[in-house]
Amino acid sequence: MKSYFVWIIGFCLLSSPIIAQSSDSLKISISDAEQQFVKNNLTLLAQKYNIEASKAAIIQAKLLPNPEINIEQTLNTTPTIANDAMIGAFGQRAFQVQQLIQLAGKRNKQVNIAKINAEITDYQFFEILRGLSYQLRTSFYAIHFLQKTLTTYEQEIVTLARLISAYQEQVLKGNVPQKEVIRLQSFLVTLETERSSILMDIADNQATFKVLIGDVSAKPIEPIVDEKVLGDMDLDNLKLADLTNTATDGRFDRKMQEATVRLASANLALQKSLATPDITVGYSYDRAGSYLNNYHALTVSMSLPIFNKNQGNIKIAENEILANKQYLAQTDVQITNDVLQALLKAKEAERLYRTLDKNYLPSFNKLIDGVIENYQKRNVTLIEFTDFLESYKNTVSQINSLNNTRIQAFENLNFVVGKKVL
Repeated sequence: MKSYFVWIIGFCLLSSPIIAQSSDSLKISISDAEQQFVKNNLTLLAQKYNIEASKAAIIQAKLLPNPEINIEQTLNTTPTIANDAMIGAFGQRAFQVQQLIQLAGKRNKQVNIAKINAEITDYQFFEILRGLSYQLRTSFYAIHFLQKTLTTYEQEIVTLARLISAYQEQVLKGNVPQKEVIRLQSFLVTLETERSSILMDIADNQATFKVLIGDVSAKPIEPIVDEKVLGDMDLDNLKLADLTNTATDGRFDRKMQEATVRLASANLALQKSLATPDITVGYSYDRAGSYLNNYHALTVSMSLPIFNKNQGNIKIAENEILANKQYLAQTDVQITNDVLQALLKAKEAERLYRTLDKNYLPSFNKLIDGVIENYQKRNVTLIEFTDFLESYKNTVSQINSLNNTRIQAFENLNFVVGKKVL
């Protein structure tokens, strides 16, 4: 009987392939991914057009109002006399040219508003870049560690599937009890279900990643990761006060909010200037329709600021300044707490990572080889064997999850600081 078990396990181990990444996968490092992201991401490209549009708004704000011209020509073809002078057919004509002159520096104030809007558009670009870059990096590392876990599942699934196939032949011969095959089949179903969940997580992350880098191929992503570099990362030189100051000075969402305060102030200055009426000056000529022929006149017009002095819009602008100052203060509070929370999470993830014995997993791999050998010799039962496979699978999954959590915490810290500090 023992010879049957030795043959079965030996067959499963020798025939189990090493699970490898597909040869047609897209192998990519994080640096290459970021280059493709900046070059190909459609959201960033669209935002660049918004930047150009905001610059064009500055040009528009600098332009002077166009002069207006009015021309009058009679349709009467009958010669007539005007002011004791004969006027021939189509003799009466008049025209007027007018130019609006903006007072109180309205045009300069409009240019200032356009410049601040352009500045905000720039900040919006870099804020979008910060958020999308964070998604890119977190998806990249999530794919890497999920694929490592998937490899373990696929190795166990292949081994179990071959083992079950071999056992079923021995059941028919009466050498193996049916209950052992059922136990293996139950464990295989569990593995297949969990593998499917991992594949879905990988698919979600790959979809996000491929959209970000603008890749439309059907090739799966295979991240190229130097885990030694990841393992050498540490938080020893990072101080909360320094990180908070860096975030407050450098985060573009705060710069946007600060610029919004300046925009509200610029709008208040504009609204106050609008209380001053503009002047329209012009020249008027009338050949025969006035008290004398060839009439020339200078025209000046303006509205009288008696009822409407733009009081409502000025009040609105004043309150917008107060509101935006509060939003800015709230942003500062949010940044301070974001950095504190991110640093605490990163430190906890790092602490847990450092408590892990780096030789634990290699030792575990050797141990499972010993368990298989003992199972061949019938020194362990099938239940003990499957329990150890379950423990091995869970251990690999937890270690990969721990490593991923650590890197995700580091990336989150980079994100909230607004700068790569790790």
